[in-house]
Amino acid sequence: MAERYNSLASQVSRETGRVSTSSRRPSTTAGRRPRDPEEIGSEVSRLVEEDSAGLGLSAAFFSRMRMYAILLAVWGDKMSLTARPQDPADLAFHIIDSLKPLALAATGDLTMLSGSLQAGKEVLDLGSGAGFPGLVLASASRAHFTLCESRRKRTSFLTVTAEELGLFDLTVKGTHVTPASFTPTCDLVTTRALGDAGNFHGVARAALRHGGYAMLYASPRQAADFAAQRISGFDLAASVPYELSRGKEVVQRAIVLWRKA
Repeated sequence: MAERYNSLASQVSRETGRVSTSSRRPSTTAGRRPRDPEEIGSEVSRLVEEDSAGLGLSAAFFSRMRMYAILLAVWGDKMSLTARPQDPADLAFHIIDSLKPLALAATGDLTMLSGSLQAGKEVLDLGSGAGFPGLVLASASRAHFTLCESRRKRTSFLTVTAEELGLFDLTVKGTHVTPASFTPTCDLVTTRALGDAGNFHGVARAALRHGGYAMLYASPRQAADFAAQRISGFDLAASVPYELSRGKEVVQRAIVLWRKA
């Protein structure tokens, strides 16, 4: 496994030209021994599998999440991918949150999304960062995904990780995108890292087919604010609150869904 870590390090370093290949283990604070990435990966996979029972996810999906967690543990600190890359519960939280639209579709709260993630469908993920939700949903569905991330190191991480996970029917776009970057060919546009809401809806409006959906992972406050607004070119399709455990904390979340008019 050490050779594999070093190989991945070399790939990411060639992409970025900036990340050192000298260590295959995750960095850590002084005096604290880093956890074994493989142990982190196995624990994350177990936590995700326990939470997602009933979704019909394959063994291959959980194997992918194990490897994904390993790579996050190895590279998380070096590339500032997540706040706590050594914490399996925190990594599992991000994956489980990314999967929440599938769970809500299964319970009938977001049934309209089911068709958007089938084979032959096009999904665009904006501000993909470390791969939440794009890499996770791509691992769990048969749709073609395009992940947009303008930061070079994170684009490199996404490219290498997608290859490691066997997600060959996935595109990583490493440029800043605007509405002019797209034609209306997508069935679903999503983001979990909302920056400029106007830009998100503008890009979604340009990229979506008629009747396609724009999906935002939001805080309850953001969801309430959006529910009270009229977004040009869209009809509000759903705003569904939910809660997740993040270690000892309970986090309130929401999915907001718009349909392109």
